[in-house]
Amino acid sequence: MKYRYMCFSVLLLFSFVTGLGACKTRQAKPNTGFTANYPPQALGTAHLNIVKRFSDVLQPRDISFVFEPGSNYIKFHHKMMGDNIWVYLSKENRTEMRNAIAQYLEAFSAQSLTPTGAKKKGAFGVSDVVMTWGLFGSAHKAFPELRFDYQFITPKRPYFILAASTVTGTAGRNSPAIRIAVSPAQCKDILPILDEQNLQAIIEDLKADYDKFVPQNTAGPEKAIEDRASETETAAEEQKIPFEDF
Repeated sequence: MKYRYMCFSVLLLFSFVTGLGACKTRQAKPNTGFTANYPPQALGTAHLNIVKRFSDVLQPRDISFVFEPGSNYIKFHHKMMGDNIWVYLSKENRTEMRNAIAQYLEAFSAQSLTPTGAKKKGAFGVSDVVMTWGLFGSAHKAFPELRFDYQFITPKRPYFILAASTVTGTAGRNSPAIRIAVSPAQCKDILPILDEQNLQAIIEDLKADYDKFVPQNTAGPEKAIEDRASETETAAEEQKIPFEDF
């Protein structure tokens, strides 16, 4: 009896510790809004830079953007130190990122960005995202906080910064820290990629392509079938008209 009690106590303690650890794990905000079950769509590649926090050396990187209609994620990809890194943006993440870029562009136009303000992490907000990475694919997953900062590369060039610190992910692997520098002009190139109306237009175009049947400017077999059906219905109606007696 004592042995059973001890086993139950150990099991209860293990469950409590496991649950406590799970509570401390950061989770990305749930994605909202199923769009359509179409294949992923490439949205283009932006020629951006990565930069270290206390450095003014920009390192060119191609950042590619892909839209996944089935999950309603936009994910952006770049390579760093051999790893393929994907950051997934839900609809809510995209809204937060657009708002952050808008704040940055407004502050840049007003010339109100200062070196002191650049020291603040998340100067334009933060967003909980999903990140996957791996040497050949997305072998690992984590849920870092994507920060919207800014940094002076030169005294007259404050860049918008997409930053994420390393966090513990699957199998105890630490996620890569990222720091992507985006100029004001490049921000304006990225905004249309994140625009919800543009994404909806992509869905509508895909639907039209996948649903089209009859070639343009031709009647096609579908029209012929409709015409024959109409002729049959007309003949059937004529047979119902009684002959008059003469």
